[in-house]
Amino acid sequence: MNGLAVGLRGWFGDLGDPAWRRAASAVQLVGALFLIVVGIRWLLPGMTVYSGVDLLEFARPAVWAVVFALALAGLRRLAAGAAVAGAFVEIAHVAQWYDYSPSQVLRSGWLVTVALLVAVSSAWLAGGERVAAPRGLWWFGAALALAGAGSVTDWRQGMFHGFTYAVTMNGQFLFRFAVPLYLAAAALAVWAWWRQGSLVRRRILALAAPVAGIAAMVTYGFAGFMYSSQQFPSPVLLRPFQWAILLATPVAAFAVAAAGLNRWERLSALVELGRGAEKA
Repeated sequence: MNGLAVGLRGWFGDLGDPAWRRAASAVQLVGALFLIVVGIRWLLPGMTVYSGVDLLEFARPAVWAVVFALALAGLRRLAAGAAVAGAFVEIAHVAQWYDYSPSQVLRSGWLVTVALLVAVSSAWLAGGERVAAPRGLWWFGAALALAGAGSVTDWRQGMFHGFTYAVTMNGQFLFRFAVPLYLAAAALAVWAWWRQGSLVRRRILALAAPVAGIAAMVTYGFAGFMYSSQQFPSPVLLRPFQWAILLATPVAAFAVAAAGLNRWERLSALVELGRGAEKA
């Protein structure tokens, strides 16, 4: 067992070091904020592609608000339990579409991955020493608020004009009102991420790799499935091997990102040692 632990540390580094835990805290809090914004957006009249609002849609922003409040209060075990419950709520919310729209389930896979990532980060932080809240958390909050406002603006512009693009196919220029909001949100998010420090910044990117991995897999690996499933009167459902690919993708994405980060930092440390030896 000790040999396995040493081998894993050689590949991935020490996943329990303070920098990893600070990155996990950032993912926990920012992820919970993001899911609150998404849940509130879904509740706005006319913003959903399906008619009606069920209990799960009210539970989504509520449970993530509880996670966020508990995490800020330092109640780590309660926050972990609430985050696991929130992940199940997100899975149940998406699963109800599967029988008649598996392609919509696939398109929502990245959102479920965010919820699972927050749950795993919360469980990770439940043990060990307490971690201070990320620097400039309110910058992340402001970025998410602007992004949510941009999404609502896009919807309203599309509802009245039938488009959400800056330039139409016939070359007529049409201004997209949400663009300044999205640009400001991106700038604030990058600034907040940059303030975390180089060690934490890199680990935040590694922790976000599962979301990027599942989004890329669905977009490119399952594009044919989503197209063909929508062409039949009865939707084509996913096969077991396809489920296995989807479930393995986030884990593999994190493993590759963590191994690559560890290797890059080891090489950087060796380069610094070499430079120091030359100066001496």
